[in-house]
Amino acid sequence: MSRKLMLLIALLSAFALVAAACGGDGDEPGPTGEGECTWVIGGMGAYSGPAAALGERIYEGTEKAVNEANEAGDVPCTLEIQKEDSQGDPNQAPALADKLIENEELVFCSCPYFSGETLATGAKFSQAGIAISGTGTNETIDEQGYETWFRAVAPDNIQGAVAAQYITEAAGASALAVVHDNQDYSKGLADAVIENAGDILVQNKAYVIDPEETDYSAVVAQINNANPDFVYYAGYYEEAGLLRKQLTEAGVNVPYMSDDGALDPGYAEGAGDAAEGTLWSCPCADPLKIEGAQDWVDQMKEEYGENAPGTFAADMYDVTKIVIDGLKELDGDEDIEEVRAHVVETFHNAEGVQGVAKSYGWEDNGEFQGGPGDIWIYEWKGDGFESLGPAQELIEQG
Repeated sequence: MSRKLMLLIALLSAFALVAAACGGDGDEPGPTGEGECTWVIGGMGAYSGPAAALGERIYEGTEKAVNEANEAGDVPCTLEIQKEDSQGDPNQAPALADKLIENEELVFCSCPYFSGETLATGAKFSQAGIAISGTGTNETIDEQGYETWFRAVAPDNIQGAVAAQYITEAAGASALAVVHDNQDYSKGLADAVIENAGDILVQNKAYVIDPEETDYSAVVAQINNANPDFVYYAGYYEEAGLLRKQLTEAGVNVPYMSDDGALDPGYAEGAGDAAEGTLWSCPCADPLKIEGAQDWVDQMKEEYGENAPGTFAADMYDVTKIVIDGLKELDGDEDIEEVRAHVVETFHNAEGVQGVAKSYGWEDNGEFQGGPGDIWIYEWKGDGFESLGPAQELIEQG
């Protein structure tokens, strides 16, 4: 074999090795063109159990944002999701938070979804330097000193105040009964409604049901005896539906309002025919009534079914997109600590960032820069929800 032929073979072999390393032989390149690194976005919430329908709908917003980023290929590392099922239980959440934190590729957790989980895990994520953004609305979370927590929605003190104003001014109630299930989220919201309802309360404290039970007859009897002309329930959709049905069967046929935790089609399974006319307060805008959001809604329905998008799916899509836009500023060679710190800084620097649901910005303590204008009112009509519009507009209309 001649020296020239040997040199040619060597060169061809080298080219072949380079081509293979770059995804030759028919291999498709990764989202970055090389796929040499991976960043993980966490999800933690109720994916099974009584609140699973709510949790899965929230998760879909995060998943869509991640899928879009990978398809676009403009993030320096491939994005993956680590999904941990807490069933919404604050007792299960800490171990799952540890599991997420131990992943050396985790850069952000689009979580937790519920207030109890957030209070149970916020310190862990903060100590690890990992940003979290979720839909826990308990107003005391911003008092905990979590350095990496950024609330994605308006808190309970705002929702409770607006709900009370709607009940008294728009609905014209004069005798209000407030009920909750004694969980962190539920109690905090009920307390906010009571604080702002003034002298229309039938008693100065909430009635309490046990979410582990399905027979609320004792509480229903107490409410019936108090003769309210309006009932507000703070809690989640399964118990909200059952309570509405049992109140109606007992003859308490008065307007009934619940909250974002109960704004799920699963509510009607418990309430049955009594679902008709139910109202909800929610720190969640209706994308169908937001200019420019129709394409996103159509895509969500195509990908996840006619019940999509669910409560807070748009909000979690938005915050995940904010994180992803921040990750685009990196080159993929950074240490994981640098990436995590950059994500935290992305939240701190956000000011008036427009998303599908609303505009985003955060206070230094991680509180969402929202207000009464972020609270919407929904009603069950026929076989589904209909948004009546922003609560403030409805209150002004009388």
